[in-house]
Amino acid sequence: MRVLKKINASIASLLIVILLFGTVTYAWLTMAVINHIDQMSITATGGQELEISFDGETYDHDIPMDKLSHILQNIKLDDVTSYDGKNFVRGGTRQHVTAARNIDYLSFDIYFRTTRPEKHVFLVNNVNHKVLYDTSVAGTYVVSRGVTWEPKLDFYNDEERLDLITTDMMQTYYAHDAVRISFIERNISSPTPDLRTQEDLRKVIYDPSEDQSRSYQLGFGAHDYFEKMTGIKLTPRAPFPEVIYQLSSFHELNPYQAIDDASHIVTLQPTGIYDAQEREYFGGRVTINIWVEGWDPDSFDCILEDRLKIQLQFKLARSFASYQGIN
Repeated sequence: MRVLKKINASIASLLIVILLFGTVTYAWLTMAVINHIDQMSITATGGQELEISFDGETYDHDIPMDKLSHILQNIKLDDVTSYDGKNFVRGGTRQHVTAARNIDYLSFDIYFRTTRPEKHVFLVNNVNHKVLYDTSVAGTYVVSRGVTWEPKLDFYNDEERLDLITTDMMQTYYAHDAVRISFIERNISSPTPDLRTQEDLRKVIYDPSEDQSRSYQLGFGAHDYFEKMTGIKLTPRAPFPEVIYQLSSFHELNPYQAIDDASHIVTLQPTGIYDAQEREYFGGRVTINIWVEGWDPDSFDCILEDRLKIQLQFKLARSFASYQGIN
C-alpha cells in the first residue's frame, strides 16, 4: 500500500464519441487526468445506433461542458481500495474510512440506448501496447507518462524475489499499472418496469494492465518496499475481488457476436419509448468507477505525481450467453 499521500488530479478532457465503423456500433469515452482542467467535451459522429447520456433523459451528440463539471471540480485521488468494485475505503494501515465519491476516486453514470436488435454492451479492444502518452489510437487504453524514482532502500520487485531494486537504481514507474475500472450495472427507470434483481445485474472489474501476475499479489513491489520502510506488515481486510484481465473477443465473420462475455457490462432493456420510426428504444445504465488500487504491487508513492490518459471503447453486440440460449 502506498505511503499515505494525496494527489490533486482533475479531468483535463472528457470526450465521448459514438462512431459507426461499417456495421459495428461503438461508443467512446476518453479522459486525461492531470493537475488542472484544460478541456472537456462530448461529441458523437457517424451513426445514430448507440446513444449515450449522463442523465438518462437527454441523449445527444453534443453535451456542453457544464453537464460534466460537477463530477470533476473536487477530485483528489487518495489512498483508495475496493474489495467489490462498488464500495471504496481509504487507509491501508489506518482505520478504514469510506472514500468520498468524486473526491477520492472518480465515479459517474452512463446511460446507453439503441433501437438495434443487439442488446448487450461490451468494453472492447485493449490497445495499450500501441499507445504512448502523447499518441492516441482507436480502442481502450490506460497510459501514463511515468515518473522516475530512486528508492531509499532495497526491495524485491517480483514474486520470485529475483528482481532486486537497489538504492542506486533510478527507474520509471507508471500509474497506469495500478489502475482499476469497475462497471456496475443499474436498473433503469422507464415506462416499462425493469424487474431485474441485483443478482441479474452485471458487475465487472477490469485491470487494464492485463497483467495478472502483478494485480493483487503481496510480498513484493510497493508492498515489500512499504513493509521495509515502515516495519508494518500489510494484511488485507477482505478477500480480493474477481477481476478480468482480458476483454471480450468477437466472431471473425460476425462482429455483432461475442465469443465470450468477460467484458459484457450492460444488457439493454425495453423502455416503452419509441423513436420517430416507431422502433422501441432498449436502454441501460452503468456506474463507472476509476481508481488507483492501493493493493496493486505497482502502487508506489511516486506514481502520485504521474499523469494518466484513459480511453474506453464500448461496442454493441450479442452476448455469448444469449447465443447459447442462456439468457
